[in-house]
Amino acid sequence: MKGNYSFVLLLVVSCLAMSVNGHASDLPAGIQRCAIMDDQCVMNGVNYVLKNYAQSGIKELGLIPLDPLHITKFNIGRNPHSPVNIDLSFREVDLLGLSRVISKRVGGFTTDLSKPIEFVIEAPELSFKGPYSVDGKVLILPIVGKGRAEIVLKHCKIHSFITLRPIRKGDNQTYAEVTDIKMQVDPSHVSYKLEGLFHGQKDLSDNMHILINENWQDIFNELKPSIGEAMGLIVKSVLNKVFDKTPLEELFIV
Repeated sequence: MKGNYSFVLLLVVSCLAMSVNGHASDLPAGIQRCAIMDDQCVMNGVNYVLKNYAQSGIKELGLIPLDPLHITKFNIGRNPHSPVNIDLSFREVDLLGLSRVISKRVGGFTTDLSKPIEFVIEAPELSFKGPYSVDGKVLILPIVGKGRAEIVLKHCKIHSFITLRPIRKGDNQTYAEVTDIKMQVDPSHVSYKLEGLFHGQKDLSDNMHILINENWQDIFNELKPSIGEAMGLIVKSVLNKVFDKTPLEELFIV
């Protein structure tokens, strides 16, 4: 139900992949500083960092290890107008699979930061493992549970748009701030395994697992807007920490 954490880091990676902090000799080999409108260079940089540094991170860029990625919390609130009307919370979960993500399209980087930046990425498989709690109704049936979850998303396509605004600091230094993020995640399949449903009542738990796994697409589609909104807030927070640290003049050749 939460298959979009991949873009959280993917968007961070895409920014970091372009960054050289003005000191290429201090960075791992292979990371290329890109002209601000060179979309192909940026996309190549994203893929290079994902392939080579998703598991280790890059200390020089402030990039934490991404595979696995530890997520402190993630919440989806009730929607009384939806057949999937639940309070769903995750705490201290791990996202696995980002090291196999591939950037398919990057576009819109210009000196005019008001224009949205587009990212399209694909992941063969993303999985979330860790504690969850849920309460509400799924397709008119009640659901309640607390325990460990394993949610697997196959062949995810993640499409994101980010809007920035410039912030001037110091002498001839321009920083960026994320003002808006829109995201969409489209997996080819989602499977759910939720321990602790219905306080351990096996019959009820088994029936609910059949329901949510047979109807995975309807359930995921109902949660998709809430997922995109929640993940956008997380990405915004993470990216703003990156952009607040390094001026654009050092991130790009402008």
